[in-house]
Amino acid sequence: MKISPLVALTGIMLLAGCSSSSTSTTVDEIQEMTVPVVHSQGTATADNSTVTRCYQDNAQRISELKFSLKSTMQDVKPDEVLDTHSEAHQVFTALAKLEQISSMNETYRKDGNVAGLKSLNQLLQPLKGTA
Repeated sequence: MKISPLVALTGIMLLAGCSSSSTSTTVDEIQEMTVPVVHSQGTATADNSTVTRCYQDNAQRISELKFSLKSTMQDVKPDEVLDTHSEAHQVFTALAKLEQISSMNETYRKDGNVAGLKSLNQLLQPLKGTA
């Protein structure tokens, strides 16, 4: 029995596409996120403990997501990261987005912007258990 190269290639691509669906779902969700920009009201100084608690909660979630994504990528070659169709590139892009979110988290903490910290928390909430 002879299998055509087209059928074999299609089967291989299908199997490769199904192998990491949960990671790719998380990566897709992160890539689609829009980092919220919330300007501080500036009228009243926020409670330091509230700011710290919100900041730490966000930082913990970001750290867990980063660790989870990095742990899925073992033995990645540099050319894979640059190939826009590779899973490694998609993970790298998601990690870059998490760095943006982390920077905003830090900025909101420095500004005492509780509304900004809470908006980041709502953004990260759906991803809490998916990574």
